[in-house]
Amino acid sequence: MMTPQYIAIDHPWYGNDDMPIYRWVFPDGATDEELDQCLRAREVWGEKANYYVSWVIDLSAIAKAPAKQRKMFGEHLKRFEPHNVQWNTGSAIIVPNAWLRGLVTAVFWISPPKFPTKLFSESREAEKWAKSQLADKLGATVDAARTG
Repeated sequence: MMTPQYIAIDHPWYGNDDMPIYRWVFPDGATDEELDQCLRAREVWGEKANYYVSWVIDLSAIAKAPAKQRKMFGEHLKRFEPHNVQWNTGSAIIVPNAWLRGLVTAVFWISPPKFPTKLFSESREAEKWAKSQLADKLGATVDAARTG
């Protein structure tokens, strides 16, 4: 079996250093346009990235989430669902407080995930879980999968 060529996501909110584990860090106070550009970048990437991935999604910096942006994200998840269902081995979501956990619940109410997700209060455990989810799917360690 050939090792896939991993594709970086071309947007500053995404970390590509540990592909096929992608880190997605949301800033505080993003405009609707900035969020739209971020979501579009992921959708463009998803058209080409046909391999198993895991996500570490860091929502720690978010202090507010307007209804329009919650809706935008929920709609993105619906559009991106085919990719997530086929290729997403797990999304580890960093939500260090009750308000952020409520925010995720609201978004998932709009678009319930059909792939593994788990909420974490800190980064280290989220990263560990995302790596183990990917390794379980690949039947090997993630490091071995990266090097082929």
